[in-house]
Amino acid sequence: MKEDRAFWNQFAEDYAAAEETSRLPVARDVTAWLLDEGLLPTKSLVDLAAGTGRYAARFAAHVQQLTLIDWSSAMLAYAKQRLTANDATSVHFITADWHQLETLPAPDLIFVSQLPTLEANELSLLTNWANQGVVLNFQTEQSDALMDRALTYLGQAVPVAYQADPTRVASYQQWLHAHQVPFKAHTLTYHLEEQTTISDLLPELTVPVGVKAASQLAKALTGNENAHMPVTDHLTYTYTQLVWHSDH
Repeated sequence: MKEDRAFWNQFAEDYAAAEETSRLPVARDVTAWLLDEGLLPTKSLVDLAAGTGRYAARFAAHVQQLTLIDWSSAMLAYAKQRLTANDATSVHFITADWHQLETLPAPDLIFVSQLPTLEANELSLLTNWANQGVVLNFQTEQSDALMDRALTYLGQAVPVAYQADPTRVASYQQWLHAHQVPFKAHTLTYHLEEQTTISDLLPELTVPVGVKAASQLAKALTGNENAHMPVTDHLTYTYTQLVWHSDH
């Protein structure tokens, strides 16, 4: 666990930079959905595994008391930079593993996004912790059309992106069903285009591809054997939100 925490502290700068350059308006859209559902505004909200505050920065305008919890102090340092401009909301930062907190805040709403270590049987803890409800936001699809076609052409399996493994949300839904907890599911899907080349794909393939094979691959995928010719790639990202109320 110490090694994991050290990793995230070291990775925080790159993670924050990736968020800044992301073309996905998922934080904006999740916030809009919470407003439409009447879950925001609310008096108090805990953003669990808050990271660099990507979502919390959006929530702040709609929450009186906002608490960000993350075990990476470096991640929360970036979150503090994002939230310094807000004076209307009381904001607290807690650096800790949430399992080891002796005293838990008692928020109206708990929000958890992209916490891959969250186990289905821990949903009961979140439900008991929240005064009003729990919201989960997890990526459930990430596909690269050109890469998928390349792998298929080469006879390779298309891997599931770790950060977009749909079995996580499926396990949460199964747990909620099994414990007769009514919940609502919602999805946000984004389709992006980007310019790339077949040559750019080669380092990411699971098998080595020589010059001749690269030309053959380019011919099969684009109709042109020039592996350096720019082509348009299509990317798809899907995020699934689950929300349920706690009976407090």
